[in-house]
Amino acid sequence: MEAVLLGEFAHESNTFAAEPTTREHFQQRREYLGGELLEELRGTNSSIGGALEVAEDAGYTLYPTLAASASPGGVVAADAYDFYTDRIVEEAERRGADIDGVFLALHGAMVPEGMDDGEGPLLTRVREAVGDTPIVATFDLHGNVTEEMLTAADALVACETYPHVDMGATGRRAMELLADFASGVVDPVMHVERPPLVAAGPLQNTREGPMAAVMERARTLEEREDILKVNVFPGYFKADIPEMGFSVPVVADANPEAARDAARDLARYVWDNRDAFVGDFPDPAAAVSQAKSQLAASSERAGPIVLADLGDNPGGGSAADSTAMLRELLDQDVGAQTGVALMRDPEAVAACIQAGVGERLAITLGGKTDEFHGEPLAGLEGYVAAITDGKFRNTGPMGTGTANDLGRTVLFQCGRDDAISVIVTENRHQPLDAEIWRHVGKPPERFDLLVVKSTNHFRASYEPLASEVVVVDSPGLAAVDIGWFDHERMPRPQYPLDDVPADAYPDWP
Repeated sequence: MEAVLLGEFAHESNTFAAEPTTREHFQQRREYLGGELLEELRGTNSSIGGALEVAEDAGYTLYPTLAASASPGGVVAADAYDFYTDRIVEEAERRGADIDGVFLALHGAMVPEGMDDGEGPLLTRVREAVGDTPIVATFDLHGNVTEEMLTAADALVACETYPHVDMGATGRRAMELLADFASGVVDPVMHVERPPLVAAGPLQNTREGPMAAVMERARTLEEREDILKVNVFPGYFKADIPEMGFSVPVVADANPEAARDAARDLARYVWDNRDAFVGDFPDPAAAVSQAKSQLAASSERAGPIVLADLGDNPGGGSAADSTAMLRELLDQDVGAQTGVALMRDPEAVAACIQAGVGERLAITLGGKTDEFHGEPLAGLEGYVAAITDGKFRNTGPMGTGTANDLGRTVLFQCGRDDAISVIVTENRHQPLDAEIWRHVGKPPERFDLLVVKSTNHFRASYEPLASEVVVVDSPGLAAVDIGWFDHERMPRPQYPLDDVPADAYPDWP
């Protein structure tokens, strides 16, 4: 292989969110056009970063298209989807005769306006542009894998960790597979199985529990003859589409029976252990009360207690302005040094900036996006401790080196003795990297209690400094309970939402 077309277009679309994801939202997170892709993502722990490492070491000629990624949110606006896909396809058409392979970094749960699947049609258009040229795509493990994706691509390569600390490794593996295919070393074929199970988000954590066991089994299956990659997709149930769900697509070398057998083995294991993916978690009142009692009982801890605000995780498409957790901290009069990351509220940011650093004021904070995230906190008194431009790069294990843009950002101190530090931003952003605290001048390890709006990604950066982690079943568009959502189009039945008989999933000979 000598030349590769390279691109990224990634979004996790929450079809229950009212606001579409526009090109402006992509620009807030990542929009690198043409050669900017190479300069901005080289050396980062990203799929493109990993792919570049392999490609540049091998001396491949690279034809970059674009890298576009937005924070999870509502469906992708049609004009934004067309803008990015057209650029990728037009470059594929232009370079078709010059390339030996296509590498695309995708997500797998993109839903554009008027469509059910963003990646499948994109891959189909690229396939039409390049003919039989090999196409390999990387995916987030929260993808809802469609038949069109499997038909249009030669191989899918999903990340294996949640938190996704292996994005660079995933990109490297996919580029190596693409090179082997283009050189005739392997001939990938795929088979998928779909156990009818919805796995609770916190229990998809690959560091422990049922998903850790599933991933260990997947790696063992990869030791079988002809197996190239065993992918595990617990899916993304905030997308109400006909092909939403858990899937196990396996890639084998010219051996469809081997791919089928491995996929069935793992899918059966998942189904037999389905009860392990159903959890019960404390609500905000219980979680804050528990943390408050623990803080009162011990003055010496190895680090802060971290409360994960699941329902308002912007990484699951939520508004990032839920008041549920902050209201509990205030109502229960938690006087310990507490950090809350984050609250998206451009109006509050503007008011704080107008007042200036060190000034006291009363603001109305949060609850302004929709009816799912609580009432605004009116007349909240405090002072402005810091103002930043909201720009920093991840220093933790996930997305290391990648850039973040929170928009204008303030640190607002409130509560008893101004002990609660709230990061208030203009843009939605999952605070998965603890560097978000350092960029406002607050070492995270010095807090007694930290609230982070994240489901699992925060673990990579926060667990090493935490004394304990508590996941909270809070309300919002990223809620952990599938019953919280009004699905109309997803495949049924789905366990545990439905009473699915144990023998509903086939037991192959």
